[in-house]
Amino acid sequence: MQQRPAPRLRAALEQIGAWVLDQPVPPPLEGQCCDRLRPMQIQRELLHSLDANGLEPSAVVEWRWDAHQGHVKGWLWQAGALQRFRWWRHSGQLSLHEQLRCINATPLHALN
Repeated sequence: MQQRPAPRLRAALEQIGAWVLDQPVPPPLEGQCCDRLRPMQIQRELLHSLDANGLEPSAVVEWRWDAHQGHVKGWLWQAGALQRFRWWRHSGQLSLHEQLRCINATPLHALN
């Protein structure tokens, strides 16, 4: 014979179930907050592609793999410029867009 939960217990369980279903869905993981967005095999291929394009692989500041689009996007630092990049894994195409250029200047001198 199966026992039914007491009415108070049943009401409490229904409240808990409604609360769990009412919770917001967590936002998708982006950037460096999750290593599954930066798989090691993709990183090796990216660094090899950067080297083949004459860029220093060590210049990568940050990157993220987009599995749906099949590309990596991120930031490179090269020759005093911060560049946004996008690299398509299957075609090997690389696009760079300069965002910020840093220029060394002499310090200001006080006028007498």
